[in-house]
Amino acid sequence: MENNRKEQLEAVKVLADFQEKFIANTEILIDELTTLKKEDTDQLLKSVTDAVNWEMGVLNGTLSLINEEEEKLSKSEINDAVMKLADALRSQEDRQIADALENQLLPMLKKVKEAVKEIF
Repeated sequence: MENNRKEQLEAVKVLADFQEKFIANTEILIDELTTLKKEDTDQLLKSVTDAVNWEMGVLNGTLSLINEEEEKLSKSEINDAVMKLADALRSQEDRQIADALENQLLPMLKKVKEAVKEIF
């Protein structure tokens, strides 16, 4: 049990360090999707979606630790944000993707950032 907690703490630390860059990249992507799409915008979109998948895996393994004293993050809220992003991605419409990133994913990422920051 103690070993599992240690692994969870290590994963949350990596997640905390990752959030700042993830949020910044998401904000850049929103800007590029809503203004002038650049040559590497699609690559940035793939990077952000890969990061979402990675983060969901980490959160699945660490939510019990993050929510140990009180529920800071709701699994259903996280899943809802990810599903709305997935729907937007299927549309392949830049504006829809940007809206999902800005109104669903970004607030969730900021909430994760605050929740994991409280642990350290």
